[in-house]
This record gives sequence, C-alpha cells and structure tokens, in this order.
Amino acid sequence: MLMDCCNSQKRPASRLWSLLRDHPWLTMILAVAAQTWFTLGNRALWFSDEVRYANAYQNLAERGKWLVLSLNGQPYPDKPPVYFWFLWLIDTLTPADMPAVFFLGAALSGLFFVASAHVLARTLGFDRSVCLACVLMLLANFFLVGLFHYSRMDLLFAGLIILSHACLYRAVSGPRQGGWPLAAFLLAGLATLTKGPIGFILPLLTLVLYLAWRGEVRRLFTRAMGLGLLAMLSMLTLWVVGVALAEGPSFLLDTVLGKHVLQRATHTFHHREPLTYYFIALPLAWLPWTLFAVSAPARRFFSLEAWGAIWAGRREATPMPFLWIMVLSTFVFLSSLSGKVLIYILPMFPPLALLTAQAMTRLDAVRSARFWAWVAGLWLALGAGLLIAGDLLPFPVPVRGLGLSACLLLVGGLGLVWLRRRGSKTCLLWSVLAVTLWLYPVGLMVAPSLDDAMSPRRQGEMIGQHVDQGYAPLAYKVYSGIFTYYAGHDIEETGDYDELAALMARRGRVILVIRDRHWDEWPGRPTGLRVIDSQEIAGMTYVLAVRD
Repeated sequence: MLMDCCNSQKRPASRLWSLLRDHPWLTMILAVAAQTWFTLGNRALWFSDEVRYANAYQNLAERGKWLVLSLNGQPYPDKPPVYFWFLWLIDTLTPADMPAVFFLGAALSGLFFVASAHVLARTLGFDRSVCLACVLMLLANFFLVGLFHYSRMDLLFAGLIILSHACLYRAVSGPRQGGWPLAAFLLAGLATLTKGPIGFILPLLTLVLYLAWRGEVRRLFTRAMGLGLLAMLSMLTLWVVGVALAEGPSFLLDTVLGKHVLQRATHTFHHREPLTYYFIALPLAWLPWTLFAVSAPARRFFSLEAWGAIWAGRREATPMPFLWIMVLSTFVFLSSLSGKVLIYILPMFPPLALLTAQAMTRLDAVRSARFWAWVAGLWLALGAGLLIAGDLLPFPVPVRGLGLSACLLLVGGLGLVWLRRRGSKTCLLWSVLAVTLWLYPVGLMVAPSLDDAMSPRRQGEMIGQHVDQGYAPLAYKVYSGIFTYYAGHDIEETGDYDELAALMARRGRVILVIRDRHWDEWPGRPTGLRVIDSQEIAGMTYVLAVRD
C-alpha cells in the first residue's frame, strides 16, 4: 500500500519519499529540470506548430504584433497572444535566444502544469503523500513528459484551467466565497487569452455540475461570483476591443469569432474526428496509469449500497465528486466538439492522477503487486518492440539512439518486476527515474537525428539564401507559414494554379516550394522551372524549384 510503513528493505526509498514529500516545490523544479535541460536548443523546430509559432513570436518581438499575432506577414487569428507574451518575458529576462527561448518556454510550461496539479491537490485537502504521488505520476507519463520538449501553449493553457478549478473549489467548499471566485475567473480569462474559450468553459462547467450535484446552484448567484465573472468579461472585452481596433470589426466577427471559434466547435474545417475519438486517445495517452483499471477494486462501483452512500453524502464538500465531475464533464464536452485534438485532454490529467493516487492507498499488497506487474509488462513490451522493430520504422532518415532507448525501456521494466512487491512508493520513484533516464538518449540522439524528417529548416534556409540573391519566394498549397521562420522572409502563398502562374510571370526570378503531388499534377507547368531539392517532412514530400 502507498501509505504503509516500509520494512527495513524499503527504508532508503521511504527516506527519499519523505524528503521529496516535505519539499514538493524543490522536487518539481529538480525533476522537470532533469528531464529538460539537455534539450534546450539541440534540435531544429519541427513541423508544424513549432515553426509557425516561432514566426508568430518573431513578428511579435520584431514587428510589434502584440494583440493580433502575425504569421507569414498576415494576421494570425488562430491563437490569442498570452503564450507569446510569456515567451517574450523569457526572451527578455534570460540569456536564451531563439530558438532556445521556445524550448525553455516548453520546459517552464511543463513545470507550471505539474505545479498547478500540486496546488489542486493541496487545495482539495489531500495529504502530502497523495500530492507527491500525483506529481510523480505526471512526471512518469510518456505523453506528458514528451510535451515538455515541444514548443506550444497547451501546457500553460491547461495549467491555468487547473488553477481556476482549484480556486472555484475553494470558493464553494466553505461558508464564505471570499476572493476565490475573482481569482478563479481571472485565471480562466488568462487561459482563454492563451488558447481560446475552452479556458473558461471547462471550469464553469465543472462548477455548475458540482453545485447541482450538491443541490447548491444558488451559490452561483452571489456577489463574489458576479464580480469574478465581470472581471473575466472585462479582461476579454479589452482584448476584443484591441483586435477590433487593430484589424477592424469585420475581422473580429467573421474570422476570429466566426471561423476560429464557432466553426471549429460546430463544423470544423480542421481536425474533424468521430465521437469515439477520446475513448481511444485518452487511455493511450494516459499510459501507463490506464492499467490501474485492471487492478483497481471495481466491485464497489456496482454496489447499490455504495451508490446510496455516495448520494446520501452528496451535500458534503468532498474532493472526490469534484474530481470525477471535473474529468467526466471535460471528457463529454470535448467529445461533443466537432474538432478533436489529442492535446485537449491535458486538463484531465491532474484529476485522473489524484483519483488514481488516492485509490492506491486502498490497494492491498496483492493488487498493488499485480498493478505494477502490468506496468512492468508495458515497459518490457515497448522496449522489446522497439529493439526488434526499431529499424523497420518508416523514417526517411537514419535514426540514432533507438537501440539505447529500447534498452533503457527494458531496464525500466525489469526494475519494476524486481520492485513490484515493495509498494507503490518505491515503484513510483523508480518510474520517474526510469522515464528521466530514458529521455536522455531520446532527447540527445533520437530527436536531433529526425530533424531532416520533421523540420523545414533545411529547405527554409535554402529559400532564404535564394531570396538574398534576388529570387521571389512563392508557395503553393503548403501549411501556411511553415517555411517562413527559417527562410527569414515572408513567402507569397496561393492555392490556385492560375494565380501561381500570374505571380511567377510578375516576379521573374522565383523560388517555389510545392508538394510533390501538386508538382506532378500541375497542368501546363511553366517552362524554365528546375527542381533543386526534395525533402520528406512529417510524411509529406516538398519540392523546391527555381526559375532563373
């Protein structure tokens, strides 16, 4: 059991657990630093989000696009600006330069996310051991720690949502709401200005359902809640007014609110997935902790007596119903959207970790050993699969470090086989250590060797060199802005062959980037174009052609 006293064989692990439990902030800082410091700038920025966000930040820092971001010389309404302001602070306050700023931003966002989970755990009243277990589970999740190395705003976004939930729980768990609703809605507003309306919808949805569960919906209609909501709306209104002043009311209504908010929610033009998407994606992303369902004592969930006790105690301010509502409401809401992206599930990770950590305290020795045997089996299966089939993976470039990465997965699995009977404390500590060690060959060898398969840097720099020699850069049906950052110049983009021919006729000397299938299908392709490079990037082949 997680909270059991350790025998003499477990004393070193118990002492380490106590040390980490008593210094949670230092634990999180050192753990995230150990998992990220070695990758701050050792690879190129990858397709597609990293290079596009890099150009958006470049335009903010160098061209003053602070309210409405700019991508490839055009307004970029897809994302609000808060994350890019955060990058500017890093760029200003640290010696890091681009692109290291982006990787440092990813690492600090990861630390913020883990810290927000710890704040949620403490706010809900969990003891320090359960809080530590929650943090360690997050630090040993493959999907999450991978995001510590990829530059995007979702970790910051999810962390703000988690903190908003914590403040809302604090507001409704006592007789007086105080200033907690104000803090909650300001955090939700910041989240909204980081990525979009989901930032305030998820906390508000959880609050409404939790109060409905407790029969206290009237607590929504208090002075404190009204002031908090008003403060959030004022914050969002200031940004909306700024957008309207900068780009015009029609841009705000048609592009920002119409296309990028309402259309993505109801009839998306991007990332359309079936209703069942998260039923598959969430269990896979939450590995290895999804396997806890195999060992958890689930019989009580089918007991009418247990459900009767839950219903009878629903009016009490307890954390478990809040966490379940937080997970289920988020899952149902995300599944109802037309556009579905794996990264949206991040706000579910902290409550899932807390529910799992709390359930571990009730596991007997047999069930605990069984659970960790399942986790060990996953590690061993991943390691063996990578060792055997690593060379068969369809990468267009040689990949270094796969063998070493596979061996470390096997070592992690064997370690869990050996430790599985020593309790969840020891196994959790080993899991974090094993994941951290595994990240080193992945970050130092595997990821950099994938640059030519994942990054447009090589072709972008070739475009930039030709532009410096007087060539006009053109692009046909590419994901907007993916070559701009490394080219160092805006690129004229079109999706129409006739318009492309007209642009070429006006520009004279040109360098064109186009996907290979569009190049082959081009009817009446102008003469004088010659191919100078071809590169497969993220599964798509791009051709560079010049006309002298």
